[in-house]
Amino acid sequence: MSRLRIAVVGCGVAGSVVLHGLRERDDVELVCFEKVATADQVDAGTGLNIGPNGLKALASLDPSLAAQFAARSLPWRRWVVNLADGTPIFDLDLLRVADNPGIRIRWASLYDFLRGLVAPRVQFRSEVTDVRHGANGRTLELQVHEGGAPRWETGFDLVIAGDGRYSMLREKLMGQPAVRHLGIALGRSLLPDESGGLFDDYTQWFSGPHRLFAFKVPGGQLYLTTSYPLRPGEPIPDAARHGDSLRAALAPAGQTLCESAAYIVDKLCAAPEALHWSRVQEADAAFHDASGRLLLVGDAAHPMAPTLGQGATQALEDAVAVVDEILLALEAPQPHAPAISRAFAARRHARVDFVARLSWQASDSMLAGARPAVSEAAKRDSAFLSDLSRMYRDCPVLRARRSVESSA
Repeated sequence: MSRLRIAVVGCGVAGSVVLHGLRERDDVELVCFEKVATADQVDAGTGLNIGPNGLKALASLDPSLAAQFAARSLPWRRWVVNLADGTPIFDLDLLRVADNPGIRIRWASLYDFLRGLVAPRVQFRSEVTDVRHGANGRTLELQVHEGGAPRWETGFDLVIAGDGRYSMLREKLMGQPAVRHLGIALGRSLLPDESGGLFDDYTQWFSGPHRLFAFKVPGGQLYLTTSYPLRPGEPIPDAARHGDSLRAALAPAGQTLCESAAYIVDKLCAAPEALHWSRVQEADAAFHDASGRLLLVGDAAHPMAPTLGQGATQALEDAVAVVDEILLALEAPQPHAPAISRAFAARRHARVDFVARLSWQASDSMLAGARPAVSEAAKRDSAFLSDLSRMYRDCPVLRARRSVESSA
């Protein structure tokens, strides 16, 4: 029986689901390297929403896993947009454009759950710092640090790079991707929900081009964000990092704020040093190197604008598609790793390009000079709703004859 030796670098969303999806196979040898310890990200990040397409794809791989995923989250069922004074613009029941709701969860909870599923297969505190082709040209080798002298792990038929937006593996074998900046900074925070019931599902308020955004996540926490327009490529301005100047931008003199918008502004401006700021950017999608031995997933493959919550969602789609292509390849007498990478790329390229373009276009209301009352109202039109339906419904599902067993 042919056997594939596969390394997964990064036990994030995509990496952990790939490990889980292939866990029952005796014709695949899996090795996973993760640079942090199991509990190092217990306070990681803030909150996130995962689109209906992510859960739909995951359910095709393992219905029990998708159910567990949802049980540890809150449902994302509504998408509501208002002006900062409370004027309603957009209120969408996602089941108009999707087959199931999405979810809301903390990043730390997501990591804890997914890594808990696959921890016995993961070498934690093992950082991959270099990659090279084997002498025969038919394998890849990884340099691994675990606190002491580095060692080379050899003989991998396929290396799955889930090492994030600034992927070392992608840069080493494929060069550094060109980055495009949209001209928006996002500030995020996760706080105890002391609002007295002001917030629940996915809701936004626009104060000019500044988007105020809130939803609840499990554990009595509230995920809050704001946006700040800036010139593409410029650093996040100091004005966004100080309470008084941030308040002047989010709630300018003469601007009336509804109770919910005022609550968000007060919380964000009370502790601006606690905000996690990032600039909205993307890079061209790439799915494998020239040899086909390096396969990219998640942010390593396609860093994209987060406006529609498709970062982790597309990582889930990637994972399901990778598992499926590996299972399909294993049905052949001689599975060929480069063929897996190329089949995966052919399957994912147009899909990821569509989602990235839609996410970029949907960010228009946060640009300098934007008129959200007009641009957000346009999202009620049939063309945008049709694109949402395509995004949420046309996701990869498992096609292999031998699907994985449901998790216990």
